[in-house]
Amino acid sequence: MDESLLSTREYEFNNYSLEPLSLLEDPTGILHAGVGSTIWDAGIVLAKFFEKSNILGHAVSSEGTQDQPKSLNVLELGSGTGLVGLAVARFMASKGLGGRVVVTDKESVLPLLRKNTERNKVEGVNIEARVLDWEHVSGIFAPPSGDTTASQAAEKDANTPPNQTSTRDHQDPAPLETTQSEKSSSTVHDSSDLLSIEWDLVIVSDCIWFPALYPSLVGTLDKLIPSTKTRLVVSFEKRDFSQELEFFAQLGKVFRFRDVKPEEQDPTWQSEDIYLFSCGRRD
Repeated sequence: MDESLLSTREYEFNNYSLEPLSLLEDPTGILHAGVGSTIWDAGIVLAKFFEKSNILGHAVSSEGTQDQPKSLNVLELGSGTGLVGLAVARFMASKGLGGRVVVTDKESVLPLLRKNTERNKVEGVNIEARVLDWEHVSGIFAPPSGDTTASQAAEKDANTPPNQTSTRDHQDPAPLETTQSEKSSSTVHDSSDLLSIEWDLVIVSDCIWFPALYPSLVGTLDKLIPSTKTRLVVSFEKRDFSQELEFFAQLGKVFRFRDVKPEEQDPTWQSEDIYLFSCGRRD
């Protein structure tokens, strides 16, 4: 793929000593990455919050010393272009931290995501782009749109209210007639090693506008974050608050969360329509 056919966007840090991120976007759909092909505002707001906040600093002070800083494990779900995870990797390096940042998305987004990880490597921090399919990790599959019988079955399995149909296509729901052997035969969905890692930080940026995948996303977070030591940070842009509240109703069964106040965020990069939540697993 000729990268000249893609567009390039720079993300500049408030700390000018940090080299800007150079991110490829695919607004014309050349790589067929869907909605994961461009940078969304909620991702910028979240990256700027991480730059201002001391979440990574807390990890150092509690787990390491100035001479031996902690090596952090960071995971991002639904990474898209990789903006937030790559920004966090840059912050880690600036604090003298080593560790691992894994940015993940569905299979169709990986070509673009991998291009951006290659363009924005950071010395001392291992950055990796991986497929992480919420339906395969959680075992909860979204019903095909309009399939009432399948919707009822999914609601029973996930103990969720009636499914609501989205007009946008995020992660294509897997057909319910797909056999279990077909699901497990593809190694691209093998994320078992990610389930065995104790993550210091898990990031979810603007991934909750498709209600059919709420049970899959919450189920995936439940499996990825078994420890109360892991911090989960969620951002989203408000589109249909009644649907988004349902996501947090499901999330609240497993995690405690609080909203990040405007004064905690970057004074310039915030919006009344973009919300940030800091979450931790219930005891």
